[in-house]
Amino acid sequence: MDHLRLGLVQYAPLWCDRDASRSKIESLLGDHPGIDLLVFPEMTLTGFAMDPEATTLAPEDHAFFQELAIRHNTGVVYCGVVDGFNRATLLGRDGQKLGTYDKRHLFSLGHEADHYGAGEVCPTWNFETWRIRPAICYDLRFPYHFWRNAEEVDLVLVPACWPGSRETHWRALMLSRAIENQVWVAGVNRIGDEPTLKYHGASMVLEPSGKQVLEAGSAEGLFVATISHEANRLVRHRFPFLKDRREA
Repeated sequence: MDHLRLGLVQYAPLWCDRDASRSKIESLLGDHPGIDLLVFPEMTLTGFAMDPEATTLAPEDHAFFQELAIRHNTGVVYCGVVDGFNRATLLGRDGQKLGTYDKRHLFSLGHEADHYGAGEVCPTWNFETWRIRPAICYDLRFPYHFWRNAEEVDLVLVPACWPGSRETHWRALMLSRAIENQVWVAGVNRIGDEPTLKYHGASMVLEPSGKQVLEAGSAEGLFVATISHEANRLVRHRFPFLKDRREA
């Protein structure tokens, strides 16, 4: 599959209310045929809460996303707390789990490490013909997370709860990760308010050259971009910078 239709779900979850957030997602998605991979923000159903009892996904939450994958014939990336980790999960079109990623870099400013464990593994997911490097929000600030086997990665996915007060950083870091690794980068951020923070969205998709091909602004909804393997091949062939890389 040379082309991949990404669907970025930028929305405002109901604070620590997984049932209400599932209902809202249902109403937002409606019937959107032709999406290959749906991607949701960090802590998809609750917002970025330091409350493991609220953020830990229940069996019915996992079943909800599995059913979405099957009904829409799409892969799905969703996030929430599992086994004490802030986790992203990849499902295939049949609802089967294809991979997980536990957030490696925990946000000390928000006391995330006081409530959740830090992941140790930096995986590459395989979704059909696409090799995907998952990251979650704060990971974006650490370039080495994206350097490992970068030449074997086609797409970086960054589900996030990134506050509007630091949107300039979000934009700069997303662009940097695309340019330095010559890879497609898709960031899916939330919108709306939490008790102490406001979120402005700015979900986006960037080409391996750094050119922006999708910008969601601050609107709520499903935003779709088509990406291609050819863009990766062209940039890396014309500018073979990755071969000159050295470990720090």
